[in-house]
Amino acid sequence: MATASASTSISASASGTASASGNTLNEANDEATRLANSAAFFSLCPPTHPPADKDDCEKCLLSCIDFRFIDDAGFYMNIKGNCNNYDQFILAGASLGYNGAIPNYENFTLFGDENIKLSYDLHEISVINIFDHLDCGAYRLVYTPEELMGDGEYKLHVENLNKAEAAILQKFPFIKKVNKYIINLDYVVIQIP
Repeated sequence: MATASASTSISASASGTASASGNTLNEANDEATRLANSAAFFSLCPPTHPPADKDDCEKCLLSCIDFRFIDDAGFYMNIKGNCNNYDQFILAGASLGYNGAIPNYENFTLFGDENIKLSYDLHEISVINIFDHLDCGAYRLVYTPEELMGDGEYKLHVENLNKAEAAILQKFPFIKKVNKYIINLDYVVIQIP
């Protein structure tokens, strides 16, 4: 019943939007549906904001640039109780990029280290969460198709996550823990011990 009601509202809203903006009804329907889905999402997981006097957070998130997985890492952080309560930076390949392994982008390590230092200086972070994902284009720049076949890519992600963890913990005594994750092609988050 709620779905029919929402659809009616979307259609009515879309018709109004189409006439007012000159868009086609299909474009307006698409936009209204997008807005309704967004409203539904936020009703299930509304954004929360820390108290106005809060000036630090515990965690920092490092994720990949791939558009297919941007919201997955953030959504996972949110449902784990960190909504609007973590810093974030993004590098192609996430752990691979942090490790300086992508040809012509070796300075990603410096960029990552500077972000970690600044995040600590501003917000006193003590935990880094790294989110890698399968079918990563950056891995295709570094590894051969044979190395990535089967569960090869998964194993390489684990290797790079462990390497990044070791480097971060060695460089930054204020980091107490590095949580490592891989998002698979079914958008399931796998935590790596």
